[in-house]
Amino acid sequence: MKKKTTDINRYELERDDMQTTVCFRTTDGGFPAHFHSSVEMVYVRSGSITAIVDGQVYHVQAGQMVVTSGYSVHVYITEEGEHNETITMIIPMASIPSLQKVLNKKSFKEVIYDVSRDEELSVMLELLANHWEEYSAETKKGASYMVLGILITRMGLCEHPGNQRNNLMRDVLIYLQNNYQQPIRMEHLARHFGYSKSRFSRLFHDHLGCSMIEYLSTIRCRQAALLLIESDMTMLDIALAVGFECLRTFYRAFKNCYQMTPTQYIKHHTQDA
Repeated sequence: MKKKTTDINRYELERDDMQTTVCFRTTDGGFPAHFHSSVEMVYVRSGSITAIVDGQVYHVQAGQMVVTSGYSVHVYITEEGEHNETITMIIPMASIPSLQKVLNKKSFKEVIYDVSRDEELSVMLELLANHWEEYSAETKKGASYMVLGILITRMGLCEHPGNQRNNLMRDVLIYLQNNYQQPIRMEHLARHFGYSKSRFSRLFHDHLGCSMIEYLSTIRCRQAALLLIESDMTMLDIALAVGFECLRTFYRAFKNCYQMTPTQYIKHHTQDA
C-alpha cells in the first residue's frame, strides 16, 4: 500500500483534532485502516482502488466515489501493479455545525456513488481539487455544505447500523494508536479483547485488510515520518521512540511502507516543500 504526504499522515494521526475540510489529489495512493468522525469521500478519476469499509470489500472503478460516514472503519488500497488518480475530500463535523447533529446519528445509505452520472458533482470536485488552497475559510465551509447537501439529497441517509464487530475494530484501532510505542504481540492483543489468537487474527485481517504486525508497523512508520521532518532527533532515537527495537527493523519497515529510505524521505519532502 502506498502512502501519501506527511500532511495527510498528520490528518489521519490527529483524527478528530482538525477543524477544517481538506481536499487533495493523489496518485496511486492508499490509507491503512482508520476511522474518525469526519465524512470522507474518495473519487476515483482513473484506474481503480480497493476499499474495505466496516469489513465489506468494494472494488471502486473510475467514475465512482467511496463515501464513508463518521466512525466507519475504512481502508483504501492500490493493488500491486495498479495505477489510479483520486480526489479525496475529508469534512470534519466541526466545520459543518448545522449538519453535525444529523450526521452524528445517521449514515449514508450507500458506500459507493456513481459520480460519472452526476456531471454537477464531478465538475465541482475537479474545481475544488484544483483551487482548494486558494479558497478562503468561508469558501471552504460553503463548499463542504454544498457537497454534503448534494450527497444527502441524492444518496439519502439512514440510521447508523448497530454492529458489535465494527465497535470492536474501532476499540482495537484506538488501543493500537495509544500503545504503538510498546511491545505488542498478537496473543496479548487477542487476550485483551477476549478472543483466541487464531480467531482474533482472522477478524483483524478480514476487517482491516492486513495483519496486526503490518498495521502496527504502519502506525510506527507514519509517526516516524512526522518526526523525520519536524524534529532534530537522530534516526536511532526516532526508531526507538515509535516502538521499533532497532535501526535495522526500522529501515526495513519504513522502506516497505514508503518505498524509500528515511533519508530519501527527508530529501523528497524537502524538495516538495
